Amino acid sequence: MSQENVDLVKSFFKAFADRDLNAAARVLHPEIEIRPAIVGGVEGVVYRGVDGNRQFWADIDAAWTEFRIEPEEFRDLGGQVLVLGRAFAHGRESGIALDEAAGWLAVVREGQIVRFRSFSSQRDALEAAGLRE
Repeated sequence: MSQENVDLVKSFFKAFADRDLNAAARVLHPEIEIRPAIVGGVEGVVYRGVDGNRQFWADIDAAWTEFRIEPEEFRDLGGQVLVLGRAFAHGRESGIALDEAAGWLAVVREGQIVRFRSFSSQRDALEAAGLRE
């Protein structure tokens, strides 16, 4: 099942890149919990459910003129998939430009992503997954 979990998470990243809410809904649990590291500068925001995912994407697009993710490595950790890559963004109002290593951790149960968390550093993502490297 491990490759299935990785493929599931890859599907979510592709749906995000394409901004395809229907494709995302197929891989997200109806009660998904999304905890982003940064969206529009508000920390600690938790998005819940498929509607929460829709709002999450809307908040990203409202805060950033460009926001894209380039996943580079997917690691199956049993019920979790760790993703390491880069995040690129350009602030809509602030003009700030980001090009940083980042990480994501997805918890998968019964063929759906139930929790998704992003990290502004790969070290934080590794630590959250219980890894050092």
